[in-house]
Amino acid sequence: MPKINKNAFEQSTGSPIDQAVNLMSQQLSVTTTPVLMCGVNRKINIGNFENIDVYAGISIPLDGVSFGDKEELRKTIEEAAAYGFSVVSKETGDRYTMIKDSQQGK
Repeated sequence: MPKINKNAFEQSTGSPIDQAVNLMSQQLSVTTTPVLMCGVNRKINIGNFENIDVYAGISIPLDGVSFGDKEELRKTIEEAAAYGFSVVSKETGDRYTMIKDSQQGK
């Protein structure tokens, strides 16, 4: 019988996504230069009621941008986020397709 989680904290503790984000955060040193972290997760049903998580993440340093010019910071973050999420979405999509194809014997 499946385990029933008691609360949201219990559900989120120790997930692969939390672990990946925590690891990425630990690798970033404290800096005065803004850094944007983007990540995408996909859940893949591999059969027999089993799922696996595929996660890709990227951290993008925003060089040459200061916290002083809020409008420039906002514009740079928007552009970096569009680029970052595009990259990691493609990577998780490629892995998703590879895993699904291998399950179907292609």
